[in-house]
Amino acid sequence: MAKRKPTTQEALDRIDSLDDFQTPPPLKIIPAPFRLPLAIPYLLDRGGKAIAKILIRADPLNRIDDSTKTIINEPSIVADDQGNIVQMLDASEASMVSTPSKPRKVTAKMKKQRKIQSTAFKNANAKGRKKDGTFRSGYDQRRIALLAQKECTAERVKQGLCEKPKRRSTRKGQARKTARRAFE
Repeated sequence: MAKRKPTTQEALDRIDSLDDFQTPPPLKIIPAPFRLPLAIPYLLDRGGKAIAKILIRADPLNRIDDSTKTIINEPSIVADDQGNIVQMLDASEASMVSTPSKPRKVTAKMKKQRKIQSTAFKNANAKGRKKDGTFRSGYDQRRIALLAQKECTAERVKQGLCEKPKRRSTRKGQARKTARRAFE
């Protein structure tokens, strides 16, 4: 199982718990230019911890601590896009905040329609695809969907779930062709 990433506070506490380098004792015997190399490990340790704390606070992928989780899940608190708390609602206003609605009830008619449609798509895919899953020549997803919709409509008419759809009397091109012939 993967180890979870620590929260920002846990990471900062861990840095604080690390051992510190001891401050070099002031040696009066050693001249000033030679004392600097003795202080380098201490300076690097302090600087490294300071940089680590800055990076931990700046990391956007750090886990949110538990107090923030309660604020996020509290319906009486409204926040903007940046996470700033805009307003605190009282109990009566909190109930008016939009809550997700219940999923729609699936009726028997809807179940039949879904079954018919899934069967139609299975048949259309079987007709328009090869065994390796690629399209047959002249077929694309649009054509397969059209075949499935035609079969679905025919099946629904056959089972009495809908009326026969009205057909347009002429297609666009035919109407134009007929109109041209009338004026010739």
